[in-house]
Amino acid sequence: MKFVCDKETILKEITNANDFTAQRNSLTVLGSIYLSLEGNNLTVKSTDQKMGYVSCIEVSGEEDGTTTVMGTKFLDIIKTLPSGNIIFFEEDRLLKIKTESAKVDFKIVTADASSFPSIEIPSEDSFFNVSQRDLTDMINQVAFAVSDDESKFAMNGALLEKNEGSLTMVATDGRRLSYINRKIEDQIPEFSPITIPSKFLSIIKKNSSNEGNFGICITETSVYVKNRNFVIFSSLIKNEFPAYKRVIPQSLSRSCIVSRKDLEEAIKRISILVESKFKKIILDFDNNVLTVYTQNNDLGEGTEVLECKYEGEHAVSAMNFMFLLDPIRAMETEYVNISFSDPARPFVVKPEPERDYLHVIMPMNLN
Repeated sequence: MKFVCDKETILKEITNANDFTAQRNSLTVLGSIYLSLEGNNLTVKSTDQKMGYVSCIEVSGEEDGTTTVMGTKFLDIIKTLPSGNIIFFEEDRLLKIKTESAKVDFKIVTADASSFPSIEIPSEDSFFNVSQRDLTDMINQVAFAVSDDESKFAMNGALLEKNEGSLTMVATDGRRLSYINRKIEDQIPEFSPITIPSKFLSIIKKNSSNEGNFGICITETSVYVKNRNFVIFSSLIKNEFPAYKRVIPQSLSRSCIVSRKDLEEAIKRISILVESKFKKIILDFDNNVLTVYTQNNDLGEGTEVLECKYEGEHAVSAMNFMFLLDPIRAMETEYVNISFSDPARPFVVKPEPERDYLHVIMPMNLN
């Protein structure tokens, strides 16, 4: 195998591919990146058996061939090289890496590509189109609510399901829930609800340019996301996602509309004196005034008063400040609406005016 490629082009591909290797086992085939050259087309593959990456880029090919190389070390070498063209040449189980000036010369051990796991990509007509911006928006609205508790395996990802002409994405950790239902222009085929692992959601977002479409294919066990020159895929979480619809309150008698920016800044200031273990702040709703404060503790106390439009009886509730801060940071509106029926029951946080997403937060005990 021998080819020449610009540093920035190969660096981008190997950086992406390395996200899908089993990096803790870098000396195994699952810690390796597969390279296959045919003419001027270089195919790059990687997988940790749960997720995978396949791409094809144009290079200046001189000698066809196939090999695998340790992903992390290969990436580290490319990062250190100066800008410009890089020459790659495999010989005697070594991949030689040189700059055109020949002032830099690396040799990295390769392995037989025949041991690399087989990766099957669904046919082109198996994919349906979703705007990259829409999918990224959906992930932004729910990703922070995914549970990081490995004992709650069913909640370690986000639910994706089809509704009539739309896609719904939901995430919950049992104490908060985030929901978005986005209308989709292209026709969506029927599929059973799936749960996508949180790591894969982050990778989709990382690879989104917010322009054009992603192709999506859903099978019984995997989800595939395709762009112009790459396909990424992930196994699905098998455990059944919680019945989220029962969690979203339908009748809310109290409503507070407040500046999103003012509320965000107030929470960040008050949280300086919040105990790190519980992250508790107090919200006091009364007479078009929202007071945000901390209870007296060993660190001290803080209070901030915000003007708002409040409808309902006087109410005081405690809340994990991150559960409120995360969703309002994800919103792109001037005002936020905080609604509830009772200060001890679930709150609904949504943009004002309403859009296609909302967030449900369980309050904490006041005492």
